Amino acid sequence: MGATRELLLPLTVLGCFALYYLLEQPFWLVLSCALPALVLYALAPLWAARSQAAFDRDAVALLAARRGSALRQRYDRALGLRLFGAPAQRAERKAMVLAELGQTRAARDAYLEALEEEPQRAPLRVMLGFAHTSFALGDDRTAIAMYRELLASAGLLPGVERNLAHALIRQGEDLHEALSLLSRAEREPSARARRAELELLRALAHAKLGDTGRARELLIEADERADQTESLRAELRALLE
Repeated sequence: MGATRELLLPLTVLGCFALYYLLEQPFWLVLSCALPALVLYALAPLWAARSQAAFDRDAVALLAARRGSALRQRYDRALGLRLFGAPAQRAERKAMVLAELGQTRAARDAYLEALEEEPQRAPLRVMLGFAHTSFALGDDRTAIAMYRELLASAGLLPGVERNLAHALIRQGEDLHEALSLLSRAEREPSARARRAELELLRALAHAKLGDTGRARELLIEADERADQTESLRAELRALLE
């Protein structure tokens, strides 16, 4: 399954040479064996483009129907994309599938492959995917660098400032910048649902800056909200103790 269009011509030539000179088969038989490979070589770009378009369309439908677990099987069936698609585009689709399946480390490897294929013109979604998977794996140095690049090149993006602030706080560096980022993140449309998380992140930043009074106030405010933030609460309580 790792064959690419570039391999078809040399493999066809070698096969024809072997058939004609080593196995001494008639020329018409050699030609009939070579013809399918030549047709495939000519049609490979069209097949790849149609396979990619069909996969993208089906992937959107599966995600909309909350059937992300079916993405892997659909990707496996996208033979045109997998065999003859551009390496960066193939890696990007693979990364998206792996990320949806919760295979974060493998997804980051695929996003990195896509980035390395097009280092100067990687799509925004690839850079964002690589940054988010790096952040999820706790690779804060890589995530911080990529988030900064995204903010510099693309401006404000949902979740970028929040995750950048979180990564900075985990690293214990540029904490004033982290607080500023969190203040801007609170204006995002999704901020209301993540209010407790944002308050705990601000509290962590204040605690690491030595402002334990403000950190305790924010912890009390966050404790009044029901949210999935136990790991942040535990880290903050450990610092305050």
